[in-house]
Amino acid sequence: MNKKYLLSAFFMVTVLVLVTTNNVNSKITSAPAGNSGDPFTNTSCATSSCHAGPAQTPASGDYSITIGTGSPTSPLSGFCYTPNTQYNLAFLINNIATTNPFYGFQIVALDAANAKAGTMAVANMATTQINTSIATGTRQYMGHKGANTTHNWSFKWTSPASGTGPVTFYFAYNVCNASTATPTTPQGTIYKAAIPIQQCSSGIEDISSMVADLNIFPNPVSNELGISFNLLEAANVSSQLYSLDGRETNQLMNEKISEGNFVRSFNTNDLPSGIYLMKLNVGGATITKKIVKQ
Repeated sequence: MNKKYLLSAFFMVTVLVLVTTNNVNSKITSAPAGNSGDPFTNTSCATSSCHAGPAQTPASGDYSITIGTGSPTSPLSGFCYTPNTQYNLAFLINNIATTNPFYGFQIVALDAANAKAGTMAVANMATTQINTSIATGTRQYMGHKGANTTHNWSFKWTSPASGTGPVTFYFAYNVCNASTATPTTPQGTIYKAAIPIQQCSSGIEDISSMVADLNIFPNPVSNELGISFNLLEAANVSSQLYSLDGRETNQLMNEKISEGNFVRSFNTNDLPSGIYLMKLNVGGATITKKIVKQ
């Protein structure tokens, strides 16, 4: 083989090594598709030869994932989704590395058959990206882009169509105390977990079996809308405002509430004047009230 072909071969091998290094080092790129610990691949960054394993189970409070149609303030755990609705999500790692910290994450939403559930979308192109592959099909794996000291990320998710049923978010993340700022091999501890959520009830049950003394005030409303009721047993409670053409304008709340008296107020300063429908979902019961915004 002459020198020309030897040099070409050496160049191709060098490029292959560099590309391979970039693919496994989460500080340089991001986790390849299928590393969220989901049951479709049964793989996380700790079992894909990217990072040392085994993957750990995070402790309570080590991370938080919140969701909402506006600011994502509701915990993902216990949340119920409205079909065909776009939500904002925020992923925050709370167990902080202390020496040359670097972080990464990946998350996927799957239905009960481990098929794609809903659609992911990037909210910040500088910090997140969606990875897919032939092996994972249409499933979208949202993750970090160029892991660094950032340990909180935001992204969007549009919920699937009605009748999809429960959706589970499978995720893995990395907390890295690096020996140097640019290590030659991937490091850190991989954690993985899953959070299932349900579709909000269609509301065939009489709401009087769930709540008593329901009061929505004042109506007409100007600056703040109040809701109060006596919850007869602990239940998931959500509430939305809709325009008369059926478009959701605000998600007021979505959380699990304990039995007893409940009072909450919501700022309506940014709500244009007009007539709205407020939907209150309590467990399997739903009621709709007309609201006038002055």
